[in-house]
Amino acid sequence: MPITDICLPSSPRPITDRHNLDPDHIALMPIELENGCSEEGCSIESDDPHLTNLVRRHFLEHFGHRDLDGIVSEYAEGAVLVTVVNGKRKSYHSKDEIREAFEGIFKMHPTVNSTFQMNHIVIHDKNVLAVWKATTPLNVFPQCSETFLFDKDGKISKQFISCQVNRLVTDCWCNKSD
Repeated sequence: MPITDICLPSSPRPITDRHNLDPDHIALMPIELENGCSEEGCSIESDDPHLTNLVRRHFLEHFGHRDLDGIVSEYAEGAVLVTVVNGKRKSYHSKDEIREAFEGIFKMHPTVNSTFQMNHIVIHDKNVLAVWKATTPLNVFPQCSETFLFDKDGKISKQFISCQVNRLVTDCWCNKSD
């Protein structure tokens, strides 16, 4: 039975009694949120609690902590990552290329003065849609969506990222005073 519209106030507390879990509720693992990451108000609809936690860990732990090895470990051998940023498409066809992609993504999301808000996670039949927004000192990501396909081992086999990036103007004549 799918779980619908869970709104998270913050990362959940650890589960102390795993034997008395209600099967209609997702057992969310606690994640230490860092570097402006939040899942407050995130809605989750999922038919797979384990995959829900994998996706949360991908964004909130590995991305949030800028853990490059952790991110890359989530991908299957031969995985494909396709990004469409401001209408420009780029594909990455190996773990090495995916690592390079995330090195660039981490540079766009410094750990200081950045925010990342997870808004929605929808999971059905091992397919995932995640919607988020972020702000960094130089960029605003007003709404981004990612689609994941997982293999039988729970590794990402394909990922599609689509987002608009708006550059913040920080050095403009209009901001200078006389």
